[in-house]
Amino acid sequence: MRPRLLILQASSLCNLDCTYCYVPNRLNKAVMSETTLRAALRLLLSRSVSGDSVRILWHAGEPLSAGREFYERASEIIRECSPRGVRPSQTMQTNGTLINEEWCRFFVREKVVVGLSVDGPAIVHDRYRRDYGNGPTHARMMKGLDLLKKYGIPLHALAVLTPHSLNFADEIFDFFAAAGFKSVAFNLEETEGVHASTFAGHEEEGSPYRNRYKIFMSRLFDRWQRAGRRPRIREFESMSLAIGTFLRDHSFNRTADDLVPFRNIVVTREGEISTFSPELASGTSSDPLRFSIGNVHRTSSFDELVANQKFQSLAEEIKKGVARCQAECEYFPICGGGTASNKFYEHGTFDCTETTTCMLHRKTLAHVVADGLRRLSGCREMPANPSER
Repeated sequence: MRPRLLILQASSLCNLDCTYCYVPNRLNKAVMSETTLRAALRLLLSRSVSGDSVRILWHAGEPLSAGREFYERASEIIRECSPRGVRPSQTMQTNGTLINEEWCRFFVREKVVVGLSVDGPAIVHDRYRRDYGNGPTHARMMKGLDLLKKYGIPLHALAVLTPHSLNFADEIFDFFAAAGFKSVAFNLEETEGVHASTFAGHEEEGSPYRNRYKIFMSRLFDRWQRAGRRPRIREFESMSLAIGTFLRDHSFNRTADDLVPFRNIVVTREGEISTFSPELASGTSSDPLRFSIGNVHRTSSFDELVANQKFQSLAEEIKKGVARCQAECEYFPICGGGTASNKFYEHGTFDCTETTTCMLHRKTLAHVVADGLRRLSGCREMPANPSER
């Protein structure tokens, strides 16, 4: 139970008002205190040993809204609190609109990996990524992007796919390729936290969204292949790896990262701790601490987190859901049990199976990638179910 990823919320404040955002309290200007940061690092890195690499991701709000001085001091604290031989690294997931020359110099000096939240060209991006005056934000993001390029900072994108996005496969690929992005990851607009997705719940095989998603991803895959698989696209690379692993070893089973306890750990601005899916840190509208398993100011050891009854109950329910996926779903070997947050926010329980993300971003995507690889290799088309191969 040594954490690989610590997600820290410097602040929930955000200067944008994206329609699909799941983070609550986005107008709250409070910032994580140095005391909270120190307590979080000392507690959560207590199991790390020499040689471990731990990624610290600043997320869940607009990180840059906390101010550069906060991160200057945070970087010093991270170095002070990291056990000997442990290699911490920092990543910031930002909407890019606040980036300036000073920020870029800081990123270079501290070797911060920058992830840009951008959905593609303005016709896609500006549909949902609006400011509080309902104005577009793409042009401001592009100014930040250009500064990152000026300073030689690699471009990594996190894009949200919505039903609107599915109309623009070529435009989206052209944008990321032309801008020089090194990697792109696509998240579906999901029902999480304070947001209800516009993708319609559980969709049948012939649903418009499923068909449109398949057409979109197939076109994107073909463009990606013809471009020499550049930029790297997380969904195609991870699914290709999963399919290849399954074909080599039909007995192979894996559990998705965000269903493994303490692989990901989130600490909110106030020091509340959660694990499994990062989105669970938002809790519910009626109970923001629904999935908190402790607070860094009141938890004395990592063992205390593990023994926490709330964590034990949560882990048991998630485990039951994974077992159901493994028993009932032929896609389990290439999926690993789905996503905890999607399960709960769609069904109100973790002890369940299919979600919209499962249907689109796992099952349908598996066919898109397998059929794309088949076309390249001249093999037969992928059967309806993986178990038929």
